[in-house]
Amino acid sequence: MDTTAVRRARRWFWTLTATAVLAMGALSHGLRSAPGPTTGILVLGSSLALAASALQTARILAVLVGPPCLPLPGPRARRRSAAGGHQRLSSRR
Repeated sequence: MDTTAVRRARRWFWTLTATAVLAMGALSHGLRSAPGPTTGILVLGSSLALAASALQTARILAVLVGPPCLPLPGPRARRRSAAGGHQRLSSRR
């Protein structure tokens, strides 16, 4: 990844982390509140926001600190997979 993409990914990482923290605070507040329709909507919305932001944050973190992508297979492996991944029995001598 180039420098601009890494910088953008880090910015989104920290933005989504802050969103997850705020959603967790709203969820905690909703769970301590008296039961009612407004509380249910607050708990539902903050739970969805927390799950979505935590999931996306984890995906970005995996890309930023994970190993680089695996190299593409060489031309010999491509030919073998194009032929169905196996050879005929008569040509295996």
